[in-house]
Amino acid sequence: RAALGAMLARLDQALAGFRHPGEGHALMWDIQHALRLRPLLAQLPDAADRALADDVLARFERHALPLLPGLRPQVIHNDFNPHNILTDPADDRRITGIIDFGDMVRAPMVQDLATAAAYQVAAEGHPLEGPAQLARAFHAVCPLWPEEVEILADLIATRLAVAVTISGWRAVKQPENAPYILRNYPRSLSGLRRLGALGRAEAQSYFREALSA
Repeated sequence: RAALGAMLARLDQALAGFRHPGEGHALMWDIQHALRLRPLLAQLPDAADRALADDVLARFERHALPLLPGLRPQVIHNDFNPHNILTDPADDRRITGIIDFGDMVRAPMVQDLATAAAYQVAAEGHPLEGPAQLARAFHAVCPLWPEEVEILADLIATRLAVAVTISGWRAVKQPENAPYILRNYPRSLSGLRRLGALGRAEAQSYFREALSA
C-alpha cells in the first residue's frame, strides 16, 4: 500500500500540468458527478443498500461537493486499482507499470486518491486502515490540503456507492453478462456497508491522526 500511495502521488504530480481536449468528457465513474446516478439507485435489489447508497450520495452533496471547486483540479488516472498496476514478479512491492488510462478525467486531484483508497477497504479490522496507509504514503510525496483530508472519507464512500450502483444497474440491463459485471460487487458492497456504519467525525479524525503520524 505504501508503494501504491507513493506511485499514485508521483503520477498525479506528473499529470498536474497536462491538458487534453477530451479531459472534460462525461463518465459515469467520475465521482464529482456522482449525483447523476441517483435515478439508478432503484436498480439495487436490497432496500437497505439502496438507502445506504442514497445516504452516502446525500453526504457527498452536503459536505464534499461544495468544497470540490476550490481544490486542485487536474487530469487524473481515475481507476488506480490493483488490477491496473504491474509489479515485479520477484518483488510485488516494486511497481513496474500502470495501465488502463481509459477513465481519465479532469477532476480534483484528491478524487484520484479516494478512488484508489476505495479498493483498500478490507473485510476485517478498521475499515479505514488500508485507505489510511495508502493516503499516508501519498501525503508523504504530495502533501494533502486540510480540505482534502476533511472530505477524503466522503469521497471514498462515494466511489463505493458509484461502483455498487453502476454494477447493479448494468447487471439488470445485461443479465446475460451479470456474472462478469458483478464480479467485484460483493467487495464494493461490503466496503460501502462498513464505511456507512462509521461516523463522519470518526472517519475524519482517523485520517487526521494517520496523516499527522
